[in-house]
Amino acid sequence: MFASVHLSSQADADLRAFEDFVRAEPLVRECWMLSGEVDFILKCVAPDMATFQDFVTHLTAAPHVRNVRTSLVLHNSKYEAAVPLDLKLSH
Repeated sequence: MFASVHLSSQADADLRAFEDFVRAEPLVRECWMLSGEVDFILKCVAPDMATFQDFVTHLTAAPHVRNVRTSLVLHNSKYEAAVPLDLKLSH
């Protein structure tokens, strides 16, 4: 499950406060700050949809959160955890 989060403020203190909020949430497994229309993408896990919905309600009520959009993962098309350090592109 992914949650795209748009904040109402991009002030440094507000960004840090949101990151602190996310770090305290056990359902959030990964968090990325992005440039563009979405401020953060959260990768979440939950034992069931009711738990995830409760989390989304809690997330939406967090300070400076303007809106949250969620996406459910249907399947994983690719997963590569290792960084290919020996990769040489020949383009």
